[in-house]
Amino acid sequence: MIMAGIISLSGCNKENNSIYGFTIQNWKAQLAGFPVEDFYAFDRQRKIACVADQVTRDFIDGSVVISDVNGLIKTLMGKYPSYASADIFTDIYLKTKSFEKANNAIWDYNQEKGLVPTDYLARDLAGCTATGIFEENGFLNWQFLCDAGISILDEDGRLKFKTLDEGPHSKEKNPYLEEILKQHGGFESSEGRVIIRSQYRNNPREEFAYGVLTGEQSALAYVKNGKEKLNDRDYVLLYTDGVADIIFNGDNLIPDFVFLLRKNSPSQLKEFCQKRVSSEGTLVVWKVE
Repeated sequence: MIMAGIISLSGCNKENNSIYGFTIQNWKAQLAGFPVEDFYAFDRQRKIACVADQVTRDFIDGSVVISDVNGLIKTLMGKYPSYASADIFTDIYLKTKSFEKANNAIWDYNQEKGLVPTDYLARDLAGCTATGIFEENGFLNWQFLCDAGISILDEDGRLKFKTLDEGPHSKEKNPYLEEILKQHGGFESSEGRVIIRSQYRNNPREEFAYGVLTGEQSALAYVKNGKEKLNDRDYVLLYTDGVADIIFNGDNLIPDFVFLLRKNSPSQLKEFCQKRVSSEGTLVVWKVE
């Protein structure tokens, strides 16, 4: 059974909860009419799942997207950028288990839309952060880049494995990149955004650079992968940064989240996350059986 996008969890029963997922959005983002930019997909039979978080580009007039009154007005006027890189990723990964093929498809999409790698403002490349997993011979094969994440918990909710945050807001990169922005007028300055996107996105020559699937081949240098042994009744979590901020305090899971996870109640888990989301986030849960 293949599921993708946003799932309504009402009426879920226990036997169908081996894999489930949801996307939640803050009420302010909903009120402003911001489109949902997180996507997820999974196939229960093939034991494969993925999530992707579309990176917000500038308004189509080249100004920065911020959630204030002016941002709301521009959104209502149809100036919010709406691209399809995240759902392209989930569609291709579910079929191929390949970040490279998904990245190639995003490149084709950017070419079709007339987006170019030399315009880092209004016509900047559409891109996304992402993570994907599939099971093979008792092992979890995982891949991710940037700030999308994967964790494995044992049946008692103890954390066994967690990928690192390698995005621009990570504790290693954020202070450096914030200082660079400050020198160029901050993120609200077009100069600041151009500096970050041109020099610190998909640039392996820079120590504090980060990866985004924009279709550029250099993005693949930031895809991390590995294998972890799975045990029956383990929990595998896939999430975007908007959910990571909710379920973790540093590297420690929030106890209330673990309680609801083990309770096997997708609707309550979604409600828990919905109340705490700052903007938007996605979670996929797989209970290994």
